[in-house]
Amino acid sequence: MSEEDKQGTVDEEAERELFLQAVEQAAPREEARRGEMLQGVIVSLTEEFAVVDLGGKSEGFLSLEELRGQDGELPQVGDRVEACVVSTGADGVILSRRLAKGIRDREFLAEAARSRIPVEGRVVGRNKGGFDVELAGLRAFCPIGQIELRYCEDPEVHLNQRYNFIITKYDEGGRRTDIVLSRRELLQAEAARRAEELRRTLQEGEILPGQVKSVHDFGAFIDLGGLDGLLPASEISYDRRAHPRDVLAVGEQVNVQVVSFDRDSDKITLSLKRLEADPWQDVMLNYPEGSRHQGQVVKIKPFGAFVQLEPGVEGLLHVSNLNTPERVSSPAQVLQEGQEVTVEVLSVDPEVRRIGLARVPRPGEFGDVPLVGAVLEGKVDSVANFGVFVVLGPGRKGLVPNVEMGTPRGTDHRKQFPPGTPLRVKVLEVTENGRRIRLSRKAVIEEQERGEVDEYLQSAGRREEAGFGTLGDILKKKLPKT
Repeated sequence: MSEEDKQGTVDEEAERELFLQAVEQAAPREEARRGEMLQGVIVSLTEEFAVVDLGGKSEGFLSLEELRGQDGELPQVGDRVEACVVSTGADGVILSRRLAKGIRDREFLAEAARSRIPVEGRVVGRNKGGFDVELAGLRAFCPIGQIELRYCEDPEVHLNQRYNFIITKYDEGGRRTDIVLSRRELLQAEAARRAEELRRTLQEGEILPGQVKSVHDFGAFIDLGGLDGLLPASEISYDRRAHPRDVLAVGEQVNVQVVSFDRDSDKITLSLKRLEADPWQDVMLNYPEGSRHQGQVVKIKPFGAFVQLEPGVEGLLHVSNLNTPERVSSPAQVLQEGQEVTVEVLSVDPEVRRIGLARVPRPGEFGDVPLVGAVLEGKVDSVANFGVFVVLGPGRKGLVPNVEMGTPRGTDHRKQFPPGTPLRVKVLEVTENGRRIRLSRKAVIEEQERGEVDEYLQSAGRREEAGFGTLGDILKKKLPKT
């Protein structure tokens, strides 16, 4: 056989092996049947049970009391065992080495109680403090705190349900047999098994189903099936106004993403909002510079107020951009949390998730926008290195650049024009619908001087006509002799 033929045979055998493995994996798992004798391998141990891998028949639970040797030694993970299927159901496959099928017979109940072997019963009614359970023709009692893993919110859901129970008390004295049951112990064993599996496989970024266990101001605890994770309030919704109780309810099924997992402490941090679309993806499109929007004040700080434009998108309204009639030192003097405001977008930086805003006064709140060329009376608000800010009226402020002050070069405007100083100015330029106003004090001075000269010249002309000499004579009298 040539080397090519040999290689072809090897490839065919490898393909056949892969095909057989795929068929085996794709085949449905056969369910275990009550009374069937099965062999399996112990894969983990809890406080009460050994978890047995039954191969294609899923996993089973076998009481440790049945496996304990005469010397008190317990089996180890990896040991092979053989046992009979006592029952199957939602609680898993229950195994026993001492009891044969037909566990409903009364004579087996005492042995089941001694060996802590799970038995099947049906919840037939409710009574004070718990449930009536039919067990092999006898009436047993299951306390309400033992029917679920945690607090029982809705007892009615358990009526007429078949469950596996552990017999915690079996007393045949007198005419009746007192039997007390617990389903919780089996659920704890199953939870311990799932927790161990979860510890082994859980990865950051993974999306898992869970059930809301409890809701608090700081967030919610989510049962992931054996392990609990914390869903912080900040990770529940992009809407900062929403309280965790507004979004989640105890018992609700949710999908969450694993943010972090500390395997040493079993500390799991989860997120719900990360499964939603990030509103900042379209922020440049939805909130371009210069656009105006309605928002709600969600938080007030000494330096400004945070305004929510939509759930997950907030902008900063700095105290200097409140556009109030008088200068304020804190936004709390003007705004309150929950208040609706109209704002204008000044800047957008999606990389650092920052939007700069300015408050837009209500129509007519601060009067009309001044016209270019108008001469107005104002008061000095503050002095900067580049000019003087002048308050023109409620919510209206303009800037007189240094070159428009009409003062000698080097003049200290802070000393000469302290806040509150009256100032007459002319409007040179108005932009951004009145938000930016450029003013000039020099233009007013120059116009005033021209007016005085014109008035003087007109007065001199009238004197000439009245016989007081020519204009040249008058000017000669006015001019000093050299």
